[in-house]
Amino acid sequence: MSHIVIGTAGHIDHGKTALVKALTGVDTDTLKEEQQRQITIDLGFAFLGENITVIDVPGHERFIKNMVTGAATVDFVLLVVAADDGIMPQTREHFDILRLLGVRHGMAVITKVDTVEEEWLELVREELSSFVTGSFLESSPIVCVDSLSGRGIPELGEILRARLEELPPPDRRGIFREFVDRAFNIKGYGTVVTGTVISGSAAAGDEVEILPGGTRTRIRNLQIHGHAVELVQQGDRAAVNLQGVGLGQVRRGDCLASPGVLKPSYMLDARLEILPGAFRLRNRDRLRVHVGTSELMARAVLLGREELAGGESCYAQLRLESLVTALAGDRFVIRRYSPQVTIGGGEVVDPTPRKHRQGSGQVVERLQRIADEDLARQMHGILHSLQDPLWTAEALQEKTGATFEELRQPLRKLADEGSAAALELGSRTVYISTKIHERISAKLLDKLREYHESRPELPGMPSAQLRSELFPRTGQPSGDQAFFEHLLGTLEGSGALTRDGGVVSLREHEVRVPEELREQMRRLVTELEKAAYSAPRPAELASRRDLSTAEVKRLLALCRNEGSVVQVTPEIHLSRGVFKRALNTLKSLSDNSEHGFTVSEAGKALDGAARRFSVPFLEYLDGRGSTERNGNFRVFKD
Repeated sequence: MSHIVIGTAGHIDHGKTALVKALTGVDTDTLKEEQQRQITIDLGFAFLGENITVIDVPGHERFIKNMVTGAATVDFVLLVVAADDGIMPQTREHFDILRLLGVRHGMAVITKVDTVEEEWLELVREELSSFVTGSFLESSPIVCVDSLSGRGIPELGEILRARLEELPPPDRRGIFREFVDRAFNIKGYGTVVTGTVISGSAAAGDEVEILPGGTRTRIRNLQIHGHAVELVQQGDRAAVNLQGVGLGQVRRGDCLASPGVLKPSYMLDARLEILPGAFRLRNRDRLRVHVGTSELMARAVLLGREELAGGESCYAQLRLESLVTALAGDRFVIRRYSPQVTIGGGEVVDPTPRKHRQGSGQVVERLQRIADEDLARQMHGILHSLQDPLWTAEALQEKTGATFEELRQPLRKLADEGSAAALELGSRTVYISTKIHERISAKLLDKLREYHESRPELPGMPSAQLRSELFPRTGQPSGDQAFFEHLLGTLEGSGALTRDGGVVSLREHEVRVPEELREQMRRLVTELEKAAYSAPRPAELASRRDLSTAEVKRLLALCRNEGSVVQVTPEIHLSRGVFKRALNTLKSLSDNSEHGFTVSEAGKALDGAARRFSVPFLEYLDGRGSTERNGNFRVFKD
């Protein structure tokens, strides 16, 4: 039998602590105040044999948060009802909490049977049987005991052991996680924390991270039931001795985890349910959220709803007032901020979400896809995101808590089905949904198509502009150059587009200049012909022609593409005819001079052109290799 954690639940003074003592011989009320007041305030712990831990939880309504902490990690519950009281308010609240936290195994125990007559006891039994009908306790036996006299205790022990033997083995997958419910100092050893291992395993010497704080440390020693062990795994009730960590650096509510995997968050996307008959939950109501062993304040942003009545459920985003570390599938309980009563709970769907708008239908659809226990289907839902189309194995770990080894098989399954693909982008491997890849590729082609329709006269769209329009959000991982180049390469290989330098176009695109634009181009060339070496700037040309500077630059680009205009600098353009005349003039000047020509001589030869034109023009000729400079002189090379 694997290690099992049993928890008690029930109303105050119904005999939970006495029952634990009768079963284990241990009085779990160890605090002085507990002994003086004869009530359980904090969690108590006892051991039943070598592999069973019993957690005794408080029953008073003021200590419900401590009860939730204990119930969050139990495998089997003993629902305790006193024979002289029957079902009471905290009985109902505790039972609601157990169901909300997903506890699936347990049995009911009626205590203090020596204080009532048999007829009354039968009425309490009937009431309790009716109370658990339709729940996980419906088919479980109801055992009657008296902890003080010992009546029924041996029979309870036998039935309990038989039921525990029937429990399914734990699903030992995922990274190591342990929610801390106690932290204390032992002289000579240092800080020790206790809790139940929720997933994975850890060994002495392993590095762990204390979350949400992020402190990294190593495990010095491990104990289970007071015995030193080398390894703890899922289901174990473990005491962990941490190396070099002060008592102030760890507390109840923290999580010990494999380092570098989980990310704390101020938000959780979750499936919420409200208990039948509970207070109505309104959008943005302030709540107390119990996750693992922590209690946090939060506001619930209902997605697509303004309020949630008893018995209803919906997806919501919990906006927390402090950091929490959770994983998809973690159960939680919500209680009203005031009065403090349990009204519902739910299950974490996305532990590190983005902030959503309240009415975002796409978010709800995505949450529906990823709210699945099957790891392959869960990952398919995670990958199916246009906002974050690229996923590394580390990012998938963060969402699922699975190990790299556990991720390998589901990813292979998705690839075999054609649902996902692995891309090698430089030194990293990323995963993407096949449908999302197709949608992004289609969007890229649509961007090109729109560009061609608005600019039919241009050969294509600048690559940088295409990338910025395809991935407009700054810092978007999918917008990196490697993924963009992958998209272009894939589409080019399929024959959908072509690339020429930094220009991208659809393969079927043909340059087409509308007649209206062609007429404007002819007028512009004529004007540049007349202007000759005065070379008016684009802004000057725009003012003369009652056009915007952008429109003139567009016309100049078209003229350059067809070869009727030569661009010397972004501000200097010549008609092809003027350019040829300038070349012939300077070549003749060079041929008739022993040393070549100076800038000043060139300006005079070019109809007295100003230095604003002649200097950049000669530098342009140097750059294209037509002229060669020697000191203040230049000579033609061709």
